[in-house]
Amino acid sequence: MPLNADFWFVLPPWQRTACWLLSIFCGLLLVWWLAISPLNAAQAQLIIQQSAQQAALQAQWRTLRALFPPTESVSLPAAQPFSPLDFQETNRQLIRWQPGKNGGELVLETRWEAVTETFVRLASCDIQVPAFSLTAGTDLLRFTLQLEHDDDR
Repeated sequence: MPLNADFWFVLPPWQRTACWLLSIFCGLLLVWWLAISPLNAAQAQLIIQQSAQQAALQAQWRTLRALFPPTESVSLPAAQPFSPLDFQETNRQLIRWQPGKNGGELVLETRWEAVTETFVRLASCDIQVPAFSLTAGTDLLRFTLQLEHDDDR
């Protein structure tokens, strides 16, 4: 039986409007059921996986934190007073000390092993070394340091 469109025009306008609204509602319901509902299920699945992974990550962090106890506040030792005569030892010889406005120039003859120890000793005295040079001598190295007092503290 072929469809005749005349029945549509015979309906009153409120019935045509109701039919249009009903068909739009059914279409939206079909789109939700086919497209949005599976996405909601997939999103719920991802949320469940994410919470499980978050719990596993928190457990790993707890085990890592148990390996390293919290650090205690370490008090720094008081700075030692600086004297260029402290560098007069068997491994290094004081050649020249030229005092300046905020530091000075220290020239030593030293062995290679004592170079790093010199920096450690200067740091313990709150002395900064903005520049230095190291040149080879006959048996020892000539170590020239530009020194500045660390007055920021």
